[in-house]
Amino acid sequence: MAIDGSHPGCFTHGSRLYAVPTTTGHSVPDTRESYIAAERVRRTRRRPRIHWTAIVGGVAGGLLIDLSAVNNAGVSDWLALAMMFALGGLVGFASAIGIRDAFVGRAPEPVVLRLPAVEIPGDVARLAPDDSTADELALWSLVTRRYRAAKVAVENLPFENDHGLFVSGPTTVAAPPSTEALASAELTYITARHDFEPVAELLGLPLPR
Repeated sequence: MAIDGSHPGCFTHGSRLYAVPTTTGHSVPDTRESYIAAERVRRTRRRPRIHWTAIVGGVAGGLLIDLSAVNNAGVSDWLALAMMFALGGLVGFASAIGIRDAFVGRAPEPVVLRLPAVEIPGDVARLAPDDSTADELALWSLVTRRYRAAKVAVENLPFENDHGLFVSGPTTVAAPPSTEALASAELTYITARHDFEPVAELLGLPLPR
């Protein structure tokens, strides 16, 4: 049976499963609620909020430029007046927003921090023993994700092809990697692989080659 959101130390958010280690000092419900609140704030920020003063400013700007065109320049063409109204409306709209921000300021946006939790890879959740603790799931997940990230970093290092060019893909020419970068990536990968091997054996994950 795979580990899922019903585990006492885990919760799901969206399509992802998270473990809450006991060392965080936070409960699973509180951590889950922090993720929900952060998602709610993120969605709210996407919605543009237009204050009524901006609409009034836009209408006033359009009317003002039309009245000026009719009274001072004798413009009577409806199409020209409509275009000038739109232009004046844009100017008035932008001016109203700028003036309001200068004198009133923007309301501070709420800041919601997500409490610490560790995302569990799908294969780790599927192969983990049913009696696994949240701390074990978090540890196995961190080790697995660290190994996979280090492996990708090493695989993406530029290499020298048959033509003497360093490439980072089938056709992408790249600058030769520095000795320090190569050594650092290799050391990180070796360390991560060493830590991952016992986890892979325990869970039945493919062993590193």
